[in-house]
Amino acid sequence: MKKIFLIPATLFLIFLVQSCSAPKHTVTAPVAPRIIEKERIINKSFESIWQSTIELLATYNMPIKNLDKASGFISTEYKQITGVPSQYASCTGASSTFMGKVELTNHGGNLNVMLKRISDDSTKVTVNCFYSCMKNKYKYANILSTTYVLESTERIDCETTGLLERAILDYVSSK
Repeated sequence: MKKIFLIPATLFLIFLVQSCSAPKHTVTAPVAPRIIEKERIINKSFESIWQSTIELLATYNMPIKNLDKASGFISTEYKQITGVPSQYASCTGASSTFMGKVELTNHGGNLNVMLKRISDDSTKVTVNCFYSCMKNKYKYANILSTTYVLESTERIDCETTGLLERAILDYVSSK
């Protein structure tokens, strides 16, 4: 009989000690900053890199907004990201709660490419990508409804994942 009461008493004692002890602090490791390669020196002529960059943008239907060969500057603007937007841009804020939901839509952006002649057979290429999307907040139509109605919309900036920058640098390096 002592064994039967001993086990529950032991469990109660363990519970009591744990509940009265100081709260445990959770330590989370800091998030390492994302390292994005935006710049590369390529051992090819300025002319070759310029032509490869223009071909790449045309192939993927990225409208060229500004183009100045003398300064080596190319700027694009595109309305929607083709493929999976989360591969290219990290946009935060989508969620659902008991009050409604938030959706991120209409992902788009632009990029700038800067070419700088280092020597006759060496060119520095810099790629900067900028993304944004629409953040749509919805609420329930009424207390008993499961239907949402749009409450507000705003354009938000997103962070680049570095995938497009690396793809462009790899492409112009290999051509």
